[in-house]
Amino acid sequence: MLHATGLDPHVQAYVRATPGFERIVQRGLDHALALLALPGRRFRVDIHVTCGGRRRRSVVVAEELAARRQDAGIGVGTEQRHVDRPVLT
Repeated sequence: MLHATGLDPHVQAYVRATPGFERIVQRGLDHALALLALPGRRFRVDIHVTCGGRRRRSVVVAEELAARRQDAGIGVGTEQRHVDRPVLT
């Protein structure tokens, strides 16, 4: 598990089963949708998700947010900037 990331299915399942996961994802989605609904919006909405290790929880949350925005018909892209960095000790 040490070298697994939030892109691995077993890590995703573990993180999704964590208490509070759904609340965090829904809160992020609600905030993004509120910003996207602003009248006359002429900017993109970036969502940055962080966690201590930068390789598991934040990756799963970011990917879940992206999937839900895409399901809502919103164009979305993800960039995992730290997932390939060395494991923090």
